[in-house]
Amino acid sequence: MRKIGKVVLFQPENFSATRHYYGVPMQLLAISRILAKEGYEIKIITPVDFENPKEEVLKQAKGAICVGLTVLTGYSIHDSLKVSKMIKKHYPKLPVVWGGWHPSILPIETLVDENIDIVIKGQGERTFAEVVHSLETKKSLKNILGIAYKNKAKEIIENPDRPLESLDNFPPIPYWLLNIEKYILPMEFGERSLTYYTSCGCPHNCIFCVEPIVNKCHWVGLSPQKAADEITKLKNEYNLDSIQIIDSNFFISEDRAIQFSQRLIDNKTNIKWGDVNGRTKQMSNYKESTWKLMKKSGLECVLVGAESGDNKILKFMNKGITVEDTLNFTKICAKFDIKILSSFLVGFPRSNNTQKCFKLVDEEIDSAFKLIDKMFKIYPRIRMMFALYLPYPSSGLFEQSKKIGLDLPDDLEAWSDYLIASEDVFNQKVRQKWVTKIQARKILMASVYIFFFLDPDSFGMVTGKVKNKLFKFFLKFGFNIGKAIACFRWRHRYFSLPIDFYIYNYLRQHLNLFKN
Repeated sequence: MRKIGKVVLFQPENFSATRHYYGVPMQLLAISRILAKEGYEIKIITPVDFENPKEEVLKQAKGAICVGLTVLTGYSIHDSLKVSKMIKKHYPKLPVVWGGWHPSILPIETLVDENIDIVIKGQGERTFAEVVHSLETKKSLKNILGIAYKNKAKEIIENPDRPLESLDNFPPIPYWLLNIEKYILPMEFGERSLTYYTSCGCPHNCIFCVEPIVNKCHWVGLSPQKAADEITKLKNEYNLDSIQIIDSNFFISEDRAIQFSQRLIDNKTNIKWGDVNGRTKQMSNYKESTWKLMKKSGLECVLVGAESGDNKILKFMNKGITVEDTLNFTKICAKFDIKILSSFLVGFPRSNNTQKCFKLVDEEIDSAFKLIDKMFKIYPRIRMMFALYLPYPSSGLFEQSKKIGLDLPDDLEAWSDYLIASEDVFNQKVRQKWVTKIQARKILMASVYIFFFLDPDSFGMVTGKVKNKLFKFFLKFGFNIGKAIACFRWRHRYFSLPIDFYIYNYLRQHLNLFKN
């Protein structure tokens, strides 16, 4: 009988050393699907499951086939490099494999670092399994699609991309590899919620998105029946009352949404589902009967990209929607009482003149704020998310951004602070020379602070697991003060003297309540 090999997988901190990520490590579960079914020993190590995850990964690395890490741009790189260096120091010959959005976008630059041996590009379920098989049997990596790697001479080789493969070809997500109770969290629409995905990729070509770079505007998904059946099984197995679906584009077609919803009803699943990504134009054209069916099946919350309050900007983004589509979508959600998560993106480099860009960014912010006011008047149950545009290499506006003055990182470690996190708001480095520091702080302040308090579901979500009644009372008292200040700021568009934002940001990092 063949000896079963061991694979170690590590989830780094995504935000900072003080603000933890409590979500399910879906990328690590995804690449475990095939290997777990084949009988490999999979050790998934996260800050949620282990008090000292770095010590644990070093302990488990002994005798492993490889160590895999999932890496996003930002602090995740810093944490992943720390672990990779530690592994190479103790086990120099143990292969270190990086996957995730950042190495998928910049595979060659990632491999320049001496502590990384292999990069998985894009969808990793099949690719990672083939890499593990080859490493275990000492075979060459040269014929594996979707990877970049270093050969024995330390030369970097990039293999051809792997086309997206149907998720129906893979075993179910192996949640049992985790101490799953620690990952079941309260959401806006449920007390016991788990993360799940039904598709990969997106067929659209928005100018700001990394999907066209990584997945080449392709989309693959589970059959709606299989997705609904798996959710039903998860609900019964883990006593869930809700499921968070994190697809890049779930509502790819009305027929798929109908079949999925009907299957949940036929299964008598009785579960709420939400945070589901769609497009306002497409969903505004759904029949009323479809919306009724989705609501009946448990749909509670939809994530959409409104992105801008100016149709000219939406056209510039190649978004394929209009402001009117967003308002129509808001009216439909109000009618069926389905919460909206709506993202906005501002700060595009639309002129070679920096001073003119500053003015254009102010106009983008103003038009977005006006649209948000209109949406709130139609329906208050909306969580707004505001972001500052920051281009990635190979994305649509990257070359234009470099001409105007994009401050690019000069090595892998430097990408750790490429994004502006809330922790950096009072000591921020704005890499976009066409955006002022005041504009960047206003955007972050609106998204992280003001829109948090304007969301009517925030308090319940944050305190969902707080059992101490006295502590909860004081939290509510403080929350109401924060809400009053945030509402005043929003009503008067007042973003100066952000002492309250500083206090909120400190509590957000250290109170351990904001589990996202």
